[in-house]
Amino acid sequence: MFVLSGAGTDTSVVAMAKKKLGTIARLHEIDTSLRNRLIRVRSRAMFILQSSIGAGLAFWFASEVLEHARPFFAPMACVIILGLTGGDRLKRAGELTLGCALGVGLGDLVIVQIGSGYWQIFVVVLGALTLASFVSKSGLVSNQMAIGGILIATILPPGDGGGLDRVIDALVGGVAGILVIALLPSSPLRAGRQQVSNVLGIVSSVLDDVADALRRKDSRALNAALEAIRGSQTDVDKLRTAASSGQEQTRISPLLWTNRGRIRSLIRILSPVDNAIRNSRVLARRALVLTQDGDEVSDEQIEIIEEIAAIALSLSDLYERHREVSEAIEIPELVRRLRQLGSRVGVEVAEGRVLSAQVILAQSRSIIVDLLQICGMSRESAVAVLVPTSDSPAYPPEVWVDEDEASH
Repeated sequence: MFVLSGAGTDTSVVAMAKKKLGTIARLHEIDTSLRNRLIRVRSRAMFILQSSIGAGLAFWFASEVLEHARPFFAPMACVIILGLTGGDRLKRAGELTLGCALGVGLGDLVIVQIGSGYWQIFVVVLGALTLASFVSKSGLVSNQMAIGGILIATILPPGDGGGLDRVIDALVGGVAGILVIALLPSSPLRAGRQQVSNVLGIVSSVLDDVADALRRKDSRALNAALEAIRGSQTDVDKLRTAASSGQEQTRISPLLWTNRGRIRSLIRILSPVDNAIRNSRVLARRALVLTQDGDEVSDEQIEIIEEIAAIALSLSDLYERHREVSEAIEIPELVRRLRQLGSRVGVEVAEGRVLSAQVILAQSRSIIVDLLQICGMSRESAVAVLVPTSDSPAYPPEVWVDEDEASH
């Protein structure tokens, strides 16, 4: 089973169970609720600490050890590097440091000759971007070269410190940032788990809205929910970024090497989580078509969608709480419920219904598979849980059989 866990102390803010919300309310809560604001502050606490320590360390080394008069670029480069997210942070940190150092060096060389002013800014930026394009294809190098040159041409004109000191300061900041990542790492799992929780919460809310709208035959409610989740891919992208950052941290810091297996587990569920939100959107769109046409689904289909929504909400809550003990108890129960659902989603559930109802059933089956994979099952085992719709299924069926029924 590859359910993930993350370090950290539970607080009352995080320990509160997630409540059932509509899609619009769920997305609003993720962005603006006090609870999620506090969670966001807690999740960034290590970054804040890293940046504070790194900036102070870089400034101290440049001013006290190297005896530079105003080592502005040392703490600045450190904070920028620590703020980078996503994979390849070491490579991008090197690019940023290179761009900053070259920009500072170019600015010093040019401004000391031609002075400061509006046309001098034009010359510095033009030269910085041209040189950056020649040195590297990275946009980060170009960006930092231009910024470094602008700073020299405006608020930090060449003075007694000398251009070489500023270049060294930028390099000191870059090294300090990388050292802080290695020696004072943040939890490689916390951000990824929070994003998994957010996405699964959205899945739950969408499916709840769909079930409610199908029961009330309310196409306007479905349309409003669909409009609200059009931008939900952003949350999936944040999940991928968090997973990549965590994976890189476990490579950089020896203190996190024991977490490599858990990070691999997180990365393995990226596709099922992505598929779950995509399949939910497709199901909601088809439900909208069905209600606009004035057609209906069976009560059994609505109950199935409601149960899938409840399981997705439970998984969302579980990923947010970071408790291994809870996972060991709750995941098997959620798998049991999903396996029971798999035994209920045969073609007979939508028999005699229109095509839209058949599509809703197919998407329900797909989301069950996605959630089983998030719980730790392989795709083959998850598909085998479903009632076969073919006389020759690709995987031998392992459909749930109720013990009471099996005994008769």
